[in-house]
Amino acid sequence: MKRIMATTLGTLLLTATMIPSMQVEAKERFTDLEGIGAKNDIMYLYEKNIIGGFEDGTFKPNQPITRAQVSSMLVKALDYELIDNPTVNFKDVTNKSGYYKVMATVSEKGILRGDNGYMRPNEPTTRGQMAAVLRRAFDLPLEKQATFVDVSPLNGFSSDINSIAKNRITGGYPDGTYKPADSVTRAQFSSFLVRALDDKMKVSSYKSYVGQKGTEIEQNGWLYTIKGSKLVKINQKTKEEVVMLSKTNFSYIDALYQVRLQDGFPIVLYNNELFIPYWSSVGEATDLPLSYGLMKTSTNEGKYEEIDLQGRKFNSGANRNVYVWNDRIYYTVEQKSTDLNQIFDETVNIDEPLDFYSVKLNGSDPKLEATINTRVIFEDVGGYIKKPTISQDNKSVKYDHSAMYYFNKKGVFKYDLINGKSTRLTSVQAKDMTVTDTGIDIVDVKGKKHTLKK
Repeated sequence: MKRIMATTLGTLLLTATMIPSMQVEAKERFTDLEGIGAKNDIMYLYEKNIIGGFEDGTFKPNQPITRAQVSSMLVKALDYELIDNPTVNFKDVTNKSGYYKVMATVSEKGILRGDNGYMRPNEPTTRGQMAAVLRRAFDLPLEKQATFVDVSPLNGFSSDINSIAKNRITGGYPDGTYKPADSVTRAQFSSFLVRALDDKMKVSSYKSYVGQKGTEIEQNGWLYTIKGSKLVKINQKTKEEVVMLSKTNFSYIDALYQVRLQDGFPIVLYNNELFIPYWSSVGEATDLPLSYGLMKTSTNEGKYEEIDLQGRKFNSGANRNVYVWNDRIYYTVEQKSTDLNQIFDETVNIDEPLDFYSVKLNGSDPKLEATINTRVIFEDVGGYIKKPTISQDNKSVKYDHSAMYYFNKKGVFKYDLINGKSTRLTSVQAKDMTVTDTGIDIVDVKGKKHTLKK
């Protein structure tokens, strides 16, 4: 009787993992792991009896992993006891199925959720779903900070994906993508699970490919901003204020009037580096910026370095609208030098062509990404003595995650940083624009408000 029970239990375990054969003996190893980057991770799990192979001695590392297989691996990895007498009813998993108890267990613990009673046990697991499952299984906090260029806040799994990235369970692909809709292979899930289980196996460090831009930026419990003509970071819990850069850090050239740090200046945070667009020369008579520079500093140091955007090597225009994305700095350069002075009237609704460039983070390898027409209208710099009519950012150009939004007399457009294509969103003529996680708020030239959904 004991032998029969043991045999039955073994059969159920194999069925639950969706492996249609006997487990491979440890000494035989797997015959199809040569050249597979996840080989060590697979063997790590095998030796802990979390996974098994096929009767022919293979593991089939490139085969998509199913929801039932994921469930079984998590039950074993986390040493969950199967529910003895589950009462949950699934429309596509009967209580006679070998993996019924496994699916019922992960469902009860809130790890793997079905839709309207369907668990879809044989369906391949996507990378987005996998992120949600691992985050729930290991009780990790949701994370808002964007990580990958192809996972925007609109993606239903974005907070889960950002969370497992922040916890160094995934590093994504070298091009900055995560591919959330792709199926997870057996090898890939093995690597993800090992990193979740063992801190020594995690990705070496966290990296985001998406910059954050604004006058105030919060990350990891610190608020970064320019306050009182100083670059500061403020601890959000203790309210401790640390001065990172001030006027004493800069050496000035005689007869050259610069404004390096000014309340209201935008900053861009990219991982542990802050990029600060500033006024590299200012007219003494007008107090208006004549040219623009870019400097960067670490979030942990009080040193800075200049970055040459090389804009004047292409033409005499001004470098504006700086953003950092996927290990490159993006910015616009005016094709022609426009005489913008104190009597500049932004209500005239002038459009001018801008060349849209990108360079590496050190300022090298300039590339012309596109040429766009934008309204000549600029962001206010609230902390300046006078209200300048021009600044380092156009109101008509805004960045959000992996897109640049801009407007001109033909309407409002979206430029996709991933595919390099522009799309007109509306023919409304705007005079101001705000981009949120879910849409674009527009004020047209007559003062009427519009909201476009992303």
